[in-house]
Order: sequence, then C-alpha cells, then structure tokens
Amino acid sequence: MATMSLTDKNLGSKAIQWQAHQNSNSEVPENTMAAMNYAWNLGGIPEIDIRQTADGIIIGIHDATPKRTLSVPEADQDKLISELTFDQIQQWDAGVKFGEQFRNEKVPSLKQILAVLSEHSDRQLYLDFKQVDLEALAALIQEYGVARQIIFAHNNHENCKTVKRLVPEVRTMLWIPARFPETAVETFTHIRQTGFDSLNMVQLHLPDAEEKQSWRYKLQKTFIQEALQYLGEAGMELEVLPYKFDQEDLFELLNMGIRRYAVDEPSIFVELLNRYFD
Repeated sequence: MATMSLTDKNLGSKAIQWQAHQNSNSEVPENTMAAMNYAWNLGGIPEIDIRQTADGIIIGIHDATPKRTLSVPEADQDKLISELTFDQIQQWDAGVKFGEQFRNEKVPSLKQILAVLSEHSDRQLYLDFKQVDLEALAALIQEYGVARQIIFAHNNHENCKTVKRLVPEVRTMLWIPARFPETAVETFTHIRQTGFDSLNMVQLHLPDAEEKQSWRYKLQKTFIQEALQYLGEAGMELEVLPYKFDQEDLFELLNMGIRRYAVDEPSIFVELLNRYFD
C-alpha cells in the first residue's frame, strides 16, 4: 500500500498513512487527475469526491453544481451535476481557476481513475460519497478489481454498511465532524455501541477551538486518546483531519500514537513528518 514507511518514537513499527483531502486542498486543483497523481507521488492516498451525472457516469466533483470549481458559462453555473451529462461537464476546465499552470485539467470519471489504480497495486484511493448509486459504484470497483485498494468514506453509517455488504473487501471509514464537540462524542459513542459495525476506520475532524489554548482543537485531547484506544482494541484505525496545524500540533498528535491523517497541505505535512523522524 502507498505509505510513508516512517517508524520510531511512540509509533513503534506502524507506518504513517495520510489522505490528501480534496475540497480544501491548497496545493493542486481538487478532484483532478493532477491531484490524484500529486498525492500518489508524495507517498499519500488521494481522495475523490464522487457524484453521478445525468447519464450515469460517476465523476470526481465535490459540490452539487459546477459553479465553484469549473470554468462554466454563467447560464450553467447553478445546474445540478445530476442534471448534466458527462460530455457537457468535459467541456469545462477543472484546473484554470486554481492556477494557469493547471489549464485544461478536466473532471475525471471514476473509471479513468480506477484504470490507473488497477495498474499500481501499491496505491490506495479514498472515495468520499456525495451522490451516487451504491450498487453501480460497487459494480465499477469489482470491474476493475481494486476493492482492496479502496477506502469508502461517508458520515452516514448506513451507507458504509451498504458498501461493506456489496463489496466486503472495501475498507469503510465513517467521518465525524466536530463543529459541535458534544455531537461528535455522541456519534462516536453510538457507533461504538454497535461494535463499529461494518467499519474499518473512524475519522475525527479537528477544527480549531474558538480561543487559543495549549491544546489547539475543539475536540478534547482526552476524548481523542480514548477513541484511539477503543478503536485499537477493536482492531480498527483512527484517522484525524486537523484543518490547521503547525509543527508543535502535528508532533503532539504523532506522540499520541495517531498514525493516519487527512491533510489540506500535503507537501507541508510530509516536510514536518520528515522533520519529526530526523
């Protein structure tokens, strides 16, 4: 699998794995082949947000409309992706809004990405569910024979259960937002009571606390440590998404024993990892 094989300190022999978060990624245009290759080449795991077009093609795009990310005519900006065909969407540029050097990047189909993935057994891919038919998704994963390389992510436990039933080899991850920490704790407690049914991982979001303090994030450190322990005892993994971090923050998370991350600044993350293990 695509990992950064870094060991030592409190991590024992476990390698760090990281996801290149897409819709707020600051280094490459989101949900493009450029973004996929960028993450793979850095030793990480790209994420693609998946939606389905009017003609049933599963594509990589985060929003329900093309307005924010694509160079789309004003008349089409607010149309739903589900109302547009794949050929229509392919007419628009998915990279130039991010930077001139990415001009002519197109919205990829999931088929295009899975074809590349199938040629590299050491690579992995996150699929972040937005709006797709899960049976069609499962069939596509099976067609390309990449189930063991896929991590399906969503905040709806039922969708994770469905994917695990359709393609048992796919790893599933429930992500838990933490805008309201009490709700995040309640959600985690609930899924723990199910025995983490059909899940392989849980991702906790780590937004900054409103007031600066010694611990940067809204979710309390003690809760994160407990979640890490409970998941470890269940043979599962904890992933964290720190929206912002500096060296001190990341080193503290690493010292807690967390080995799986989602990040918006992949190159900075990798630089700090290398510094940690120097």
